[in-house]
Amino acid sequence: MRSISTTLVKSLAELGLSTYEASVYAALVLFDNAEAKDLVEFLSISKPSVYEALEHLSEKGLAVKRVTKPARYSAVSPQMAIDLLMGSHRKSADRALAELEKLKKEKVQTEKEDALWTIYGETNIEYKIRDLFGKAKKQIRCMIGDRYLPILETVRIKDIALHLIVVSDVPGLEKRLHTQFPGRNAEIYVLSPEQFTSPPKDAPPEFEEIHKLMKVENLLELIADDEELLMVPPFFSGTVSVLNTKNKGAVFHMKTMSQIMWKRLLEGDGEGGFPFPPPPLPLRKGRQAAAKK
Repeated sequence: MRSISTTLVKSLAELGLSTYEASVYAALVLFDNAEAKDLVEFLSISKPSVYEALEHLSEKGLAVKRVTKPARYSAVSPQMAIDLLMGSHRKSADRALAELEKLKKEKVQTEKEDALWTIYGETNIEYKIRDLFGKAKKQIRCMIGDRYLPILETVRIKDIALHLIVVSDVPGLEKRLHTQFPGRNAEIYVLSPEQFTSPPKDAPPEFEEIHKLMKVENLLELIADDEELLMVPPFFSGTVSVLNTKNKGAVFHMKTMSQIMWKRLLEGDGEGGFPFPPPPLPLRKGRQAAAKK
């Protein structure tokens, strides 16, 4: 007779069953119907554990007790069992989310608000980018590289001020972004990596070494409401880690540096780019109007 796989037991456990409940339910599916003693012998677990598992499975609607002597048990269909477990998870998730949102509104401020955090992993970074775009109420200032385009092109924001520079060679990107963010307060520019990193005539020799280390596609500077900062310098490669902070000094410093850099990049005033000034950029009519503000 086929045994119960550990993969199945683990999967059912991840859906909310205990190890004993998962094993007993799987055995009932295998047996079609069985007495408690059959399950004890087959699973090699104690009689009290089997009875407790059967009781819990019955309460959850996953097992049916037949009124016979001795009593026999059968499992509901696997599809019904999974639907019941998923439904229970959804209800629990909804309740948990509602309670967590209440706690979030009642957040206790501590000295740790000034901490500098490091976020690791693509999934966590993507979540944080979406989170900042989604919760911003006044404005977003963002400069990003190609690496984050799949995220950027799917986020949505409220009708707030958006200042965005994307360093990319993707054709037609600026037009697509203007369509995605059509608000009057949206200032969107797409610069090529060459425009972003080109050295001026008076750049020191060290620039060549710095240029070799640059990974412009990883660049990320995101400031939401002048309150929270997410940043990756354009020198990181491989697995990216992101600096995240609400430290007012750090946010203000980065915003000030960002404003200086943006002015140099968009107006080409000859005073610097990143990390040294690029040559003047040709401004389209739309950019000229934005630059004069």
